[in-house]
Amino acid sequence: MIISCKHIHLGSPARGRAFLRRAIPVFFGALSIGLTGGLQAQQLAGTEIKIGVVTPVTGSAADVGKREAIAAQAAVDRINASGGIGGVPVKLYFADEGGNPQEAISAVRKVAGDDKVLAIVGPHYSSTAEATFPLGNRLKVVQVAVASSKPGVAKANRPYAFRNTLTEDKIATAVVKAAQQKYGFKRVAIITDTKDAVARSLGTAVLPGALKAIGLEPVTGKDPVTFQTGDLNFTTQVTRLKALNPDAIGLGALGPDALNIILEARKQGMTQPFFGTAPLMEGNMPERGGKAVDGTFAGTIWHDSLNDPASQQFKAAYAAQAKKMYSSEFTQTPDYYAANAYDAVYMIAEAIRKAGVQNKPDSLAGDREKIMEYFSKLHDFNGVASRGFNDDGDGVKDVLIAEAKGGHWVLNSGPR
Repeated sequence: MIISCKHIHLGSPARGRAFLRRAIPVFFGALSIGLTGGLQAQQLAGTEIKIGVVTPVTGSAADVGKREAIAAQAAVDRINASGGIGGVPVKLYFADEGGNPQEAISAVRKVAGDDKVLAIVGPHYSSTAEATFPLGNRLKVVQVAVASSKPGVAKANRPYAFRNTLTEDKIATAVVKAAQQKYGFKRVAIITDTKDAVARSLGTAVLPGALKAIGLEPVTGKDPVTFQTGDLNFTTQVTRLKALNPDAIGLGALGPDALNIILEARKQGMTQPFFGTAPLMEGNMPERGGKAVDGTFAGTIWHDSLNDPASQQFKAAYAAQAKKMYSSEFTQTPDYYAANAYDAVYMIAEAIRKAGVQNKPDSLAGDREKIMEYFSKLHDFNGVASRGFNDDGDGVKDVLIAEAKGGHWVLNSGPR
């Protein structure tokens, strides 16, 4: 078999070798999924295997949440088309968490208590995960968040909390180095959300730490410019940033807020580049912001320009499902959160297949515990963008650097 890399610029030979190291095991992982078809297991009881999906399909994160739902359903459709798990079809039970902690708690209670799912894909944000992970431990049901990336959230909620994503400190280190290499900045100002958990962590700890690692201190010191999620007017904050005359601005912000900040900065005549981490890649910033956001740096663990076999398989499955579910301009192309959700479904399916799950009403508690124990030892999964979990319950993944260009996120390097 030949792995084609013709659709992605890998830069140096070293980056090319790094990509191939990532692509080859993923390729064989795709083969293992494809050739085993319906994920054969011991004979399972029941007429369906229940998996919960708790994701925001309303609120400011609705587009990204819908993409996660599409991807999860795409994975289930592939599994069921090949015979399900042990001959039993998989069914997803969805609940909207709206990006709100209280709604997320209600959503987890619904799918875990009323629907009696074996495991849950979700929730989305770190702020919602901080609310639902303790509940999951009390209910003894695995949750696999696919976007939460505030450092320490899963570690503080062992053993049933898992996150199939990288923590922001690992992404920030790579992004800051890449952005500094391109722009050569020395004076960096930071603006941060004080409400959202992961954005607040980024602005107050993660980005300052990444800058310190390359010998820089933010010109905002320990007093970054602040706002709150959902603010509609950033005139005052940008005026303060402009007065600091930085070379670049670090964003402790979610994608929709970051877009509004950058647009206000351009309105006030600021031309400096912006950079942030994974949250910038939700909200369709390049598509909505156009030239104003060109040059913005962010980090990811998967991108739709990748064409290794597993990515091709995922994109085809996603495209088919996106025509039938939440179809819109902003759900047609999968992002890395969608890839995480797709992989999370396959991880749960693998655990059900290999861990001795029985799928009987009276075995629910034991089945959930078996999935948790399997996940706690899962270090060699071969997915689209996932290899398993570390001892803290966080994902093991590579970092890819993305830059906003011409209305899209474009990779500017191979895996780091």
